[in-house]
Formats: sequence, structure tokens, C-alpha cells
Amino acid sequence: MTWHLITTNNCPFHIQVRQLRHALKNIDIVHIRDKEASLQRLKQQIDQLCKIGLRRERIVLNEHAEAAAAWDLGGVHLPSNSSLTAKDVKNKAPNLQVGASVHNLEEAKARAEEGVDYLYYGHIYPSASKPDVPPRGTAALQSVVQSVRIPVLAIGGITRDRLGEISRTGASGIALISGFWEAEKPEEEAIQFNRFGQMNYETT
Repeated sequence: MTWHLITTNNCPFHIQVRQLRHALKNIDIVHIRDKEASLQRLKQQIDQLCKIGLRRERIVLNEHAEAAAAWDLGGVHLPSNSSLTAKDVKNKAPNLQVGASVHNLEEAKARAEEGVDYLYYGHIYPSASKPDVPPRGTAALQSVVQSVRIPVLAIGGITRDRLGEISRTGASGIALISGFWEAEKPEEEAIQFNRFGQMNYETT
């Protein structure tokens, strides 16, 4: 069981670093996603995270596979509209973990067949970032989980009181944005999300 924290454009990056400083021990992977940033700016963000103790193998970079390999990061994540495939990436950087975002069962099967290491599937619950798109729900999540042989992480509207329901779908993990960054005490939320998948988990 694992959970990924995705960076946000709704908060200055130096503030994110400050919030992360004491939460890192309870976060498995930090996913750097800033589609407007230059490679130079992304490198600066990664360097800031490394300075507070985040190891490079725990960093995933959105879309920029060559940069992720050059900077010795743990992986690259392909958006749903990316033209890259896992085979493209691994031919050049066999040590990179490759994830991909999918929004339906057909996409999930196709990405799994091409060799990605894990999937983000969502959005599962209503999401402020996609107000005009109906949530896909836990039944659809469970269907994807049961149809592929790679880890599936739920994304979209994830909150601590929904962890038990997500765990029962068989999902291997969760990916979060607002559930962490908009929390009153992000460090405490990280502790709760890190309990995802524990057999004795109780929602509070």
C-alpha cells in the first residue's frame, strides 16, 4: 500500500516545501506536477525538496521522462493525453518507474498492456478541479483493480473518512492533492493517509 502526494499550483512552492518538511516521513512518493514550469524551475523545485531530506528515488516527475532519468529520480508519470508509452520511456531509461493516469477501463487495460508500473484512476469522488465531470465512483475503481495486474491508485476527492471505502476496492494506494494541501494541519493528515490499507484502520 502506498500513497502519492501531488504538488499544487494553488500554493507557492516555498510554502509547500515548508508544509512538507515535517510530513515527509509519512509520505511515500512526492509527485512534482507543474505543467507551466520550465525544466529549470522544475529542477529548482526538486533541489528544494532534496534539501529538506526527500530522497530522489521518492520523487516522481510529471511527463518529463528524459529529465527524470537525467536527475536520477524514482519515476515519471504520464498524463492521460501523453503520446509517450512505457516502452518509449524504458527503452531509454530502464530504471525509471513509469505511471500513467487513466479515466476508464479501456485506457487502464491499454496502459497496463504497454508495461506501465502503476495507474492513477479517477476521479473517484466529486473534485473541485473537475466540477463539470461526474465522479467515477468506487464500483468503477474496483472494476479497474480487478481487470489489471498492476497497482491502481485512487485519485480525486480523497479524504481520510473515505479511506476505508477505497481500501475495500482492493486499490493499492491513493494519490492526493487538496486532501493534503488544503488541510488545516497537513502533517497530521499525512499520518492518517499513511495508515491507508492497515487491516485495523478505523475512520475518524
